[in-house]
Amino acid sequence: MAQYTPLPIKPAAGTLADDGDLAPELPRICVDYLSHQWAEEDVWRSWRSMTRAKYEIANGMRLENASWRTWWKQRNKLKTISPETLNWSVIPFPLLILPKFLHCMLLHLRIMLSR
Repeated sequence: MAQYTPLPIKPAAGTLADDGDLAPELPRICVDYLSHQWAEEDVWRSWRSMTRAKYEIANGMRLENASWRTWWKQRNKLKTISPETLNWSVIPFPLLILPKFLHCMLLHLRIMLSR
């Protein structure tokens, strides 16, 4: 299997090719990338490529995160959860304890500063 690493295209200084006279060519085949059954190794390699290139491409950090989530989901055979089935009214646990934690930190800071 050939390895593919996306690299940003950087033309040589001052030389841009004129592609106005090229005949448009339609693709011979279309691939549905979202429903294709990718091998776990292919998904892992995609994530590794995005990890290396995340600072050089637009939205690279988001793409790296999305590719990691895809790989982790496939690796652990996780199912997709529909947003409609989630109870969005429940506050996540860390958000419940954060105010108490900040209050304790501020109280500790006041005590330290008053000494």
